[in-house]
Parts: sequence; structure tokens; C-alpha cells
Amino acid sequence: MPEPPEPFTVEAWCEAIAAARGRRIRIREASMHATWPPGFFFNDDDVDYLIVDACLPTLARTQTLLHELAHLLLGHRGNALHGDINPSVEAEAEIAADLLSRQLARASRTARRVETPQQDRDLTDLHVRTLDWMNDRRDDWHLNLLWVTLRTEIPDASLILVAQDDEPAPALGGSRRTYRRVVEVHDQLRRLRPWFSQEVRASALRGARRRRLSPDSTEAVAEAAVIAVALRRRKAGAPPADENLLASPPDSGCLDIRAETRRLARISHALHQSPLVRAELARWGTATRAGRASRPARAPADRQRWWIAA
Repeated sequence: MPEPPEPFTVEAWCEAIAAARGRRIRIREASMHATWPPGFFFNDDDVDYLIVDACLPTLARTQTLLHELAHLLLGHRGNALHGDINPSVEAEAEIAADLLSRQLARASRTARRVETPQQDRDLTDLHVRTLDWMNDRRDDWHLNLLWVTLRTEIPDASLILVAQDDEPAPALGGSRRTYRRVVEVHDQLRRLRPWFSQEVRASALRGARRRRLSPDSTEAVAEAAVIAVALRRRKAGAPPADENLLASPPDSGCLDIRAETRRLARISHALHQSPLVRAELARWGTATRAGRASRPARAPADRQRWWIAA
């Protein structure tokens, strides 16, 4: 296994691994339904292909690619249909993906340390430890609350179960337990994606901007409103919408585990406590018609029927 080269991305590392193995590795993105696995791999005559869902956020995309790369390096058999899934094999690949992610992050951190003077690093580390400890504990609490909410509402979402401990996280900051929570939250949100609505998102963005919330808070309110309405519609038995219209931008989210935990914590806080999210949840109906989001319920009678349906 060659060391991860600059710029310390999965793509660059795959090129280095392919050169060492003498066999090409190609990464391809595809529009994949939420009920399908987020990625798979298969072997051609002289090329190994890693296929990943084009709608995954940054950290989930990286973990999925490393998971499929782990299958390849461990000698597992792959196919485009992703049939005959063995839970123990998937857990083995997920553990290996965590190790690969840690190696990738360690190489990136080492390169940054070389560029930063030792005195500046010491001052920065002390400042971060002093100011961020309480913020990290708060963010972990909100992240766990989001995880519990999604697991309660989507109990049929299958997770790859691997051991969780307090070893250093594969990405910057936090623990491996936090990292696994973030990965599992992304898996659960992907299962919910067919019920996401761009109309709900646009409405929540307008409401947050009218109240002059910060950009981060505005985005968190919009994401939380989409999740809240999607959970309600799914529970009410509303049919899923056309996923091509609901895709998240592929560069959304953060690769840094602390930053991504903080982003998800803001979403969790808005989901459970924001009056703007509650307003959007009360405004939009549960049913969808012809693959399009329903019109918001305005009359009291309409709202009453919507709550009964829910």
C-alpha cells in the first residue's frame, strides 16, 4: 500500500494504489435510488470500477469510496447488482475503510504540521482545547439526538455494525464513536431522501432569511425543515417523489469530522427546537401528487385533515 499522495484525496490515492498494483482503478458517479447501496465495485478485464452515489455529501462519499476500495484490496468479489450481501464481509470492509480513512487523514495532518511552525501549533492546539471542549460535548449530544430520532422513525434502515470505541477518529477531531455516528446519520438520511422536497427547502430558506439568521443557521433550518416534513410524509404513507429533483449538491457537508459534527448538530437543534421548522411542518401536507410536493395547507379545515392523515 503506497502512502496517500497530495492532495490527499481518495481519487489521488486510488491512482497511486493502481500504479502499485499494475491495474487501473476508475471512480464513477451514478444516480442511485436510496434503497440501493450507496456504492459498489466490479471488475472488468483490466480495470476495477468503484461506483458511488452522485448525491452523497462529502464525508459519506469518501467513506463509501474507501469501503468499496477496501472490498477490492481485501480480495472480495464484487458485482454491479450488489447481490448476496454478507453482513460479516460488509463489516470487515467498513472496518478497513475506517482504517484507510485514518491513514488518509494522518497523511494530510502530517503535511500541514510541516508547513506550520511548532510554536504556532502549540498555541493553536492550546486555544482549540480550551475553547472547543464544551462545544464538542454539546455537538455530540445534538448529533446523538438526531441519530436516535432517525433510528426511531426509520427502524428498517440497515446499518453496518462495527465496534465503536474512543480511539482517535479517522478524520480530524472527535473520536471514532463520533465518526461512526456521523456515517450512520448520513446512511439514515439517504434512506429518507425520496421524501425530500425542494419546495419545502425553498420555503424554509425564505423564512430564515426574512428573520436575518446567520448563513449557517439559515442552512440548518432549511435542512431540518426538509427532514421534518420528509419524516412526517414517510410516516403518513406518502409515495416517494422523483429523486432526480431532490438530489443534494455533491460538495455538501465537510470532510473534517469536527466541522461535519457541528453542521449536523445545528440541523438537529433546529429540527427539535426551531419555531421556523415547526411552522414549515405545519404548513406542508403529507401527500404528494404525481411525484410533486403537495400545496401547503392554508385553511384550518385543510390543516385539520392533514393532522388526521398524519
